[in-house]
Amino acid sequence: MAWDAYISQNLMAPVDSAGNTLLSSALLGHDGGVWAKSADFPAITDGEVTIIMNAMNDNSITACNIAGVKYMKLQSDDKMLHCRKDKTGFIVRKTAQALVIGFYHDPPVPGAICNKQVDQLADYLEQQGY
Repeated sequence: MAWDAYISQNLMAPVDSAGNTLLSSALLGHDGGVWAKSADFPAITDGEVTIIMNAMNDNSITACNIAGVKYMKLQSDDKMLHCRKDKTGFIVRKTAQALVIGFYHDPPVPGAICNKQVDQLADYLEQQGY
């Protein structure tokens, strides 16, 4: 499966019977390189990716930017980051080689559903050695 198919068939697949999906999603390398992304995924800089990766383990980082928009950090650990601004947020899950990122807007898609989508793909990628 090409990387783009992981976006369209996994992260951007409908999450409920009404056909709602995540706002956008992407697969990035740890260096910030884009492996695949949905059409509406915001432009992200290498510097923003570095801060996102650092924010997972650094409690002194309380916010992260994507495309210059500041999101407050809600939760993190060594493999996960959850940030939010108003009703829009994103969840990042780190694998050995990749970052799986999903954006949501609540409603119709709450952060817990976004987290599930991101986790499922990240778990699969880890099982495949990524």
